[in-house]
Amino acid sequence: MININPNINFLDKNKYALILSIVLMSMSIISLSTLGLNLGIDFTKGTRLDFETNSNLNQIREAINKTQIKDNYTIKKVENIDEASKYKNVFSLASKIDFNSKDITGFKYNILLSEGISKSVSDNLKNDAIWSMSIAILLILIYVSIRFNPFFALGSILALVHDILITIGVFSLFQLEINLPIIAAFLTILGYSLNDTIVVYDRIRENIKLKNYPDDISGLTNKAINQTISRTILTSLTTLIVLTVLFFVGNYLIKLFTLALIIGVLIGTYSSIFVASYCVNFLQNRFGHVLKKFNFEEEE
Repeated sequence: MININPNINFLDKNKYALILSIVLMSMSIISLSTLGLNLGIDFTKGTRLDFETNSNLNQIREAINKTQIKDNYTIKKVENIDEASKYKNVFSLASKIDFNSKDITGFKYNILLSEGISKSVSDNLKNDAIWSMSIAILLILIYVSIRFNPFFALGSILALVHDILITIGVFSLFQLEINLPIIAAFLTILGYSLNDTIVVYDRIRENIKLKNYPDDISGLTNKAINQTISRTILTSLTTLIVLTVLFFVGNYLIKLFTLALIIGVLIGTYSSIFVASYCVNFLQNRFGHVLKKFNFEEEE
């Protein structure tokens, strides 16, 4: 059993963490403002065609460039799960311009999947994605407010916004495709990051109760982070090992999904230590007397 009892002054190092967070968030906002997001056809309308063939990628691109989607498509090689097939390669072609598979000629292929998404469907999916993220954040805000107090809730929301903004910023900077599975990954990041944060929060609250709700909780916050740091690192490390394996053995869609989770786990671990805890410490020290008037600090 690993027994780690560090005594690190995390709050003293928060000035460096604050600079790092501001830089990363600023870069994300600049990237989103200038480059935007590379939305998949789930959110922009278009056509997707999965097919198997013995032709190579250069031959396929040459054939596609002769059609109306010549400069408006993405094509990726995916895993061939049918070992009995006479075709050795499987590709996924997507374009934001509607096209007919019959327009693509010049090489032999077999269609596995052909689907089109209309503008109305893509708009609905986009709205659903926004609503799902918003509702998740609102429910988290309500839960943490009830479970702890409004300062803890605000700290957790700021940490979650921090995590999602930086993750989306990476996708924007490298123009990685955002589709429905990636939205699922973002929601997973919310849950994972909150789980880490709740562990730290619970220990902060217990330490505060033991000291009968002091006006300055800086020492107690730092103690709580040290008490939970080994658990946080070990949990994140084991999760990252699994995600890294999935990233290297999975196909393109799995790689994108796991990449989002890897970024989220790294940023979420960082934010639970330096962002969420710092926010609670600052708010509790500055405005804790206000909550006492409303009995937020009483034992449940």
